[in-house]
Amino acid sequence: MKRHRKFPRPSAESEPLREVFAEAAYDVTPSAVPLAAIERAGRQRRRRRTAVAAGSACALLVVPLAVVALREAVSPETGDGRVTSPSGLPMATVRVVTAGERVEVAHGIKIWLTEDGAHWSSPADSGPLFSSVKEGADEPGVTVQQEGAGDWGYFLSGVYRGKREAARVEIETTEGQVAGTALTLAGGPHWGVWYAMVSAPKPVAPGRPVDVTRRVTVYDSAGGVTASTGAGL
Repeated sequence: MKRHRKFPRPSAESEPLREVFAEAAYDVTPSAVPLAAIERAGRQRRRRRTAVAAGSACALLVVPLAVVALREAVSPETGDGRVTSPSGLPMATVRVVTAGERVEVAHGIKIWLTEDGAHWSSPADSGPLFSSVKEGADEPGVTVQQEGAGDWGYFLSGVYRGKREAARVEIETTEGQVAGTALTLAGGPHWGVWYAMVSAPKPVAPGRPVDVTRRVTVYDSAGGVTASTGAGL
């Protein structure tokens, strides 16, 4: 059987002391709860959490956009084989080749360079064509060859010789401005071949002479003109 512990009754001497403690407790006024401060702190914490979440979302959004921009810059080839910048404008290409290396530049048209000049061959020609760079070697300039290329439009090409190494080629045509590609030999001889394929309003018979080129300009890496049509060659 569980026994209940009995506590002694308070003595008569302790009763006045209890009354004193009770009166002191009633006189104590508890401080007011700082509800306004608590609400302000809560709002600040919510704002900080919202800002962090928004910043994270922005960062996640910016990363894919940066990747897209990077992919456009690194892989700018269009469906027709031309190279464009992220803005959509054509970009020139300079390719260094070895002497005698045959490069198919467009639909059966091949170009190769030797120490004395440039050579062309195409299905429309009976034999390779040759353009020497030995004559007038000290004079910068650009030559122009232009012919039809069937459904592909116009094929434009020529030899350039400049004061400095080529970095890009621009061609003004009746169909607008296009970028050319340059072939040059190793060692920076300051000369080479430029070429470009230009769309035509309708097919032009392969090898048929045309007159669509208005100006060819070869620029160096600093943006200066190193050769252009209308001089030398």
